[in-house]
Amino acid sequence: MNMLKSIGGGGKKEDDKDKDAGSGDEGATGEGGDPKPSDSSSGDKKAGGEVEKMKRGDYMIHVYVEQAKNLGVDEGDTVDPMIEISILGEKKYTTAKDDISSTGIAVWNEHLFWEPKNQEEVKLNKGKIEIKVQDKGFFKDAMIAYYEFDLSYIYLMKDHALMHKWIIMSNPESDDFGKPTANLKLSITIAGAGDEQ
Repeated sequence: MNMLKSIGGGGKKEDDKDKDAGSGDEGATGEGGDPKPSDSSSGDKKAGGEVEKMKRGDYMIHVYVEQAKNLGVDEGDTVDPMIEISILGEKKYTTAKDDISSTGIAVWNEHLFWEPKNQEEVKLNKGKIEIKVQDKGFFKDAMIAYYEFDLSYIYLMKDHALMHKWIIMSNPESDDFGKPTANLKLSITIAGAGDEQ
């Protein structure tokens, strides 16, 4: 299984065939920005109609961080954004981008990998993918935006993957935590032993 190929990575430009309304510049904060499918029964089905679930074992989790825009920055200010992703207690980071304004676009096209081994079923099915956009500081990083997925939500999607989707993020530490503070485009693939991609 070639996970780089399945996510379309290797530093390629964004997929021109991306047709969801949330992938366009105007629609990123609109109705198409939510990556959740409208049909809640989108999980993979076994032959008998039973929905697959994450089972004990080894997994490969691949996150392809593409770009961010509409960062919650005051007029005239800039930030040095980086992405922090935590999965099953292990954190990984993208590089920091310099001097991005509220109208600027930060482009990463970076691949991050996790390989959790011999994970318990309960831990996997309660596990989260926590995504933070941070303003890289000299001594301390400041949160710009936050979003989380359940591992099982991604795993139950078609091909165990969320592909080239925009997510609308907010800052739970701010006074107006419901206000969008970033749009992030990414892909996530989760593969367990014996999974086909």
